[in-house]
Amino acid sequence: MISSWNLSKGSTLVVEEIPYLKSAAIGVYIKVGSRHERPNIAGASHFIEHMLFKGTPRRTAREIAEGFEKIGGQLNAFTSKEYTCLYARTLDEDIYIAMDIIFDMLFNSGFVSKDFNTEKEVIIEEINIYEDTPDDLIHDVFSRNLWKGHAMGSPILGTLDSVGSFDRQEIHDYYKACYVPANMVIALAGNIDKEKIKESIESYLESENKG
Repeated sequence: MISSWNLSKGSTLVVEEIPYLKSAAIGVYIKVGSRHERPNIAGASHFIEHMLFKGTPRRTAREIAEGFEKIGGQLNAFTSKEYTCLYARTLDEDIYIAMDIIFDMLFNSGFVSKDFNTEKEVIIEEINIYEDTPDDLIHDVFSRNLWKGHAMGSPILGTLDSVGSFDRQEIHDYYKACYVPANMVIALAGNIDKEKIKESIESYLESENKG
């Protein structure tokens, strides 16, 4: 059975209890993607997705990765034109560990200058590879012509010029403005207790900007 709630700070929670499973999954969908970006910060949402994995005041990038490895879980993310998603799969008993890591990443990304500059180079190389792959590039060319003059036609990765000129403070401000509970739909499914999950999620939302 699927249950849904409008939580504090404007987020939406959707939970499906599936008691015959021994696993659980969580996805946090943030309503921000490439269509919401100004031309000078094209690619910011995808860039922020990468930065979420670089560490927080509580966890280094290695500790984030090891946190999931220790429980045999999976953690990943993706960015689209209209939203960004951070998601994980674990054993049912470990879903609370996954939630603790994910909400730490979402609300407390460190945006350390060294990591910021390194990631700019990583994404610039990603754009170069993408633009050298006709089978991929054709989709951007099609979108650019279909949505001529509209942000929906902008590439999700951004451009070499936009990413190369990213300013740390500007991107961090964009992150703080967009990655907030009011912009989130949180979905969980598996062998979980919906009331316990709801209480736990509420506590993370209430602690946003306090840690």
